[in-house]
Amino acid sequence: RGLQLRSQSSGINAEYGDKERVDGREVFSILLPQLKQLLGLRASNNSRITAREHFLLRSRTALSHILRSIDTLNSLISLVDSIPNMVIGDHIAEQIARSIAGIEQACDFLEAGDLSSALTHASLARDAAEKSFSDPSILALLYFPDDQKFAIYIPLFLPVGLPLLVSYLELLKEWRRKKVRSD
Repeated sequence: RGLQLRSQSSGINAEYGDKERVDGREVFSILLPQLKQLLGLRASNNSRITAREHFLLRSRTALSHILRSIDTLNSLISLVDSIPNMVIGDHIAEQIARSIAGIEQACDFLEAGDLSSALTHASLARDAAEKSFSDPSILALLYFPDDQKFAIYIPLFLPVGLPLLVSYLELLKEWRRKKVRSD
């Protein structure tokens, strides 16, 4: 069970599952530079993540959350513009306002150098933007466009509306006949 790291040249007998002790320092001296490279940091022989690298990771993550929030809000604007008669509920508007406020606060904290607060507000802004974009009331409108509304309502109202229209026309004709007779 768990993670097992094995060297292919170690001569482990796979048939019997013999285990060999692995020095964690040796493994992580190989693993950490590769992890740094995956995270976009310069690979170095340093066995630790430096304060500068930590700063870069946190600021990059905060910026990524901010950009994702902005992108999600722009997508929501495009969606609202593309669907006529779309109603945005108050709870969605509150989430959008919360996201915008979080973006502004995160940018302010980034300028001030407070990465912890910037990361917190950027994360909250991203969450609020994604909740507003994926709200069930908006998703329901995506799967129920106007042409489908007509396809559903015309068969319902046509049988009721047609006799009403004919009756109205009959009443209008009768009213005109009475008006002509009275003149």
